[in-house]
Amino acid sequence: MINLLYFILACSDYELKPNEPDPIGETPAIEVTPDSILFSEIPNGSTVTENVTIKSVGGTTLNVVSIELDSGFNFELINVGPVSLAPAEESNFIVKWISEGVEDSDSIIITSNDPANSRVVVPINGTPEEEEITDTGDSGTPISQPVAVCSVDPAEVEAIHGTADWIGSSSYDPSGGTITNYDWSLISVPSGSPDSMPSGGANRRNFSPTIVGEYIGQLIVTSSTGLSSEPCYATLSAIPGGNLWIEMFWQHSGDDMDLHLVKPSGSLTSSGDCYYANCTSGTLDWGIAGDRRDNPILDLDDIPGTGPENINIDAPMNGLYTVYVHDYPGSVYSGRNDVTVNIYIGGLLEWTDTRNVDSEGYYSPFCEIDWISGSGSVISL
Repeated sequence: MINLLYFILACSDYELKPNEPDPIGETPAIEVTPDSILFSEIPNGSTVTENVTIKSVGGTTLNVVSIELDSGFNFELINVGPVSLAPAEESNFIVKWISEGVEDSDSIIITSNDPANSRVVVPINGTPEEEEITDTGDSGTPISQPVAVCSVDPAEVEAIHGTADWIGSSSYDPSGGTITNYDWSLISVPSGSPDSMPSGGANRRNFSPTIVGEYIGQLIVTSSTGLSSEPCYATLSAIPGGNLWIEMFWQHSGDDMDLHLVKPSGSLTSSGDCYYANCTSGTLDWGIAGDRRDNPILDLDDIPGTGPENINIDAPMNGLYTVYVHDYPGSVYSGRNDVTVNIYIGGLLEWTDTRNVDSEGYYSPFCEIDWISGSGSVISL
């Protein structure tokens, strides 16, 4: 189970630009699909899953505080935790049930900042079925499902810079058949991640996550008997590097957004500003001359997609930094485009905000980072 840790802090809105609707009076609202779950006629000993979608259907950010089982008997929730969703944004988690030959029931309790529906209850019911054994007709040996055995190595890597391998080669068929297909997929990724499962067979190598958070891989194997296994799950944690880690992503492609970090007493589009034109090679020398630990680097610059972009500093110098998002005029998307910025300090999510950026060429100030003696605090702008 993923620990329910909540580091997301509330952030104030930025100054409205001309013709932008006033958000005052808008409220968050939650929509959960499905509104009930039934696992019906499941063979004894089998494991089944169901995806649950939480969607923000209000006019402002929906903060999901907790997702928990009422009792937890024989049911399990996968990829749950606090999440912040911009309007129209979705998040998914998984409900798993292991059938033990008896009926089970429980409820999922979802709490959020929706003032009209702060506590959503999703009933879960599971009914078993007598397990049938099918004979091969030749040897008399009963045919059983193959077993998917999966893992990810290592289970924790630094986002962007680290790689991990999804391993499924220990899967087997207890009936003596051979595994003929390894169906790997990523069933859950952090919000804003464009990442997908690498191609390959039993083992999928050199996966490099681009967004901080948890990635859940699913493996289903098929044997030469024609039967498929129950799904196996493996979880990879992608962590931020350095003491200051800033990541950005946006909702719609075709609208190039650029992340900028301006150093203390610096100015936009100068050597005091880390952005796509001067910061991808790590040559900016901020702070102590020749000391690379206080220099910024832009790891990713995405133009046609939806990000992410990332800036990090191992050991920032003291002072007041400013984070901007530039709606680059080289590509134009017509319509609302929500941009999310996450600030990690010392490996923990210190600040996050999602804002509409819709003016071509405009530099939107998101926040300031006041760095003092090895740590920082974030001030919304």
